[in-house]
Amino acid sequence: MTMKQISSCTLDCQDTCSTIIKTDDDGRVSISGNPDHPFTRGVICAKGKRALQRRTSPHRITTPLIKRAGSFEPVSWDAALDLVAKKIKALRHEPAAMLHVRNYGYRGVFAEGSNYLFNLLGASATRGSLCDEAGCTAFIEDFGALEMNAPEELLNAGHIVNWGKDFSRSSIHLAGLVKNARKKGCGITTISPGGDGNRAYSDHLIRIRPGTDRFLAAAVIKAMLEQGLASPRAMDRASGLADFMALINGQTLDGLLTACDCKRPDLDHLLNIYADPGGIPVASIMGWGIQRYLFGGENVRYINALAFLSGQVGIRGGGIYFNIPSSRSINTGWAGKAGSPCRALLLPRIGLELLEADPGIKLLLADGTNFVNQAPDSKTIQQAMEKIDFKVVVDAFMTDTARLADVILPCALDHEREEILGSCFHTVVNYSAPVFPPAGDARCDFEIMAGLADRLALPFPNREDILADALDINAIGNAQNHENSIAELRETGFIKTAHPDIAWEGLRFAHGDGNYRLPDTLGEEAPPPDGFPLHLLSLVNRDFLHSQIPEEKQQGLPNVWINPDSPVLAGLDRTAPIFLATPLGRMPVKLCFLDDLHPFSLIIRRGGWMMHGQCANHLIGPKISDMGETAAYYSQYARLEN
Repeated sequence: MTMKQISSCTLDCQDTCSTIIKTDDDGRVSISGNPDHPFTRGVICAKGKRALQRRTSPHRITTPLIKRAGSFEPVSWDAALDLVAKKIKALRHEPAAMLHVRNYGYRGVFAEGSNYLFNLLGASATRGSLCDEAGCTAFIEDFGALEMNAPEELLNAGHIVNWGKDFSRSSIHLAGLVKNARKKGCGITTISPGGDGNRAYSDHLIRIRPGTDRFLAAAVIKAMLEQGLASPRAMDRASGLADFMALINGQTLDGLLTACDCKRPDLDHLLNIYADPGGIPVASIMGWGIQRYLFGGENVRYINALAFLSGQVGIRGGGIYFNIPSSRSINTGWAGKAGSPCRALLLPRIGLELLEADPGIKLLLADGTNFVNQAPDSKTIQQAMEKIDFKVVVDAFMTDTARLADVILPCALDHEREEILGSCFHTVVNYSAPVFPPAGDARCDFEIMAGLADRLALPFPNREDILADALDINAIGNAQNHENSIAELRETGFIKTAHPDIAWEGLRFAHGDGNYRLPDTLGEEAPPPDGFPLHLLSLVNRDFLHSQIPEEKQQGLPNVWINPDSPVLAGLDRTAPIFLATPLGRMPVKLCFLDDLHPFSLIIRRGGWMMHGQCANHLIGPKISDMGETAAYYSQYARLEN
């Protein structure tokens, strides 16, 4: 008899899928999407299905390791935790010398355990983002909070404008919604540098110079204002309108279009969509890549302004899709009650921050992150790590970060630990059940931190207390339903929340005056540095999430893609070894071609490891976005050379 159990994917993905784990009589295990879940609807992506392969991988670390004489040796949990606790005790009088680095290797209410412990210690932490904070900050600046229409509202759109989301590689469920909307007659326009998989999802493509979305949006706004096509109701709800109009009036359409390498037909096409006198609802979707530039926040703000001024905010079938807080329906605030970090080092430039820290960092604990590999300027991070006296990494694989550790603590993976988590895209809360015991001697992260707290004689929360308060009361309606909701979660694997389907209905925003905020700057794009004409775009991988790539899949040279007609290829000997180069160094690559890619763009897929020669982050400088302190990966310029 086949046994079925409901669980959930806890990876750093907006879909946050509910899953069904099936175990046959012969012991064979399979994973599929939960057909009863209102968003998952029985479908999961290849990345989620690989959870079972990761769990049983021969490369997985399943026992604690301590580095002795340059080599890792297996030890007991008592030996490993005793050593880590001893090192922490020696620095209790100097908490700033301890650094906790935590990211989103997995998410949920119990994932906050390490934050609680190190907040209690008053240690140093990190700030800034390797992901989406520039865009999130832009939304808060504009609307006062991070909200968007329910994803299903895309099915009510008359036209969807996709600003840079690669539907073929990111969210399988968003791609499904777009396909279904198109079947219903919704038009799809995609704006991107090209080289993605959006042609199959789109009726119209606009190729743009990387990182210049703000200029195209500003051009459409300028034409809309000049022709009196902006929504009077929206303009009445806007703060800073006069200054914004003066800023826009100071631009020329030709100048704006030249800046983004677009043409007048591109402008006219978008103007006809956003300012359609027929009043069809227009939904705008933003990919997270558009905010990974020096002016990433402005890119988002001008797209927001275009959607707002055209009257597409606060309506059914319209709205702007970027992100919502994944924690808004669950209670993760308990970690902050332990205290606050004594200081925060900037994660997107963590290598330099570590080298410049005063006092210096003597102990580092990292969990939920392969930051040595994933942050920009990776070689500097590696050099800085080697100067730290004692390093602890919680991980299941020998990543570029783990191999620099003095102690590796093996963690449980998806479907081996209990978790409750929300999504940054849909409004359903999921329950991730511990279907399997942790492999080998691996332990849940929460249990690891509880073990350290016990050795440090520090109070640590009880799991059941956290679970009992895991759901945000406002998200589920009222306090009376709370206890029943936890039971429902464990039984069904998910629970719907009470968030409205339409964000900002009535055009009342979260700022104190209730108004929308328009941008007051339009940053000029600097020319590429001499000798480095190509935008290096380290884009999302279709098959693997971030750096969770099996080592056997990292053989040979990494591929880079360029337009075969790009003028930068002149003089390059394609029969000789080819290198990707930036001012930080170079790496050997294999040249591939994409006909629709912007001629001054170069694509490499993210996630490869330094130790296998697959990581481009050591060639990417630690640049910071205009808001949200986000890594501006895509503002790195590069070249190809022999």
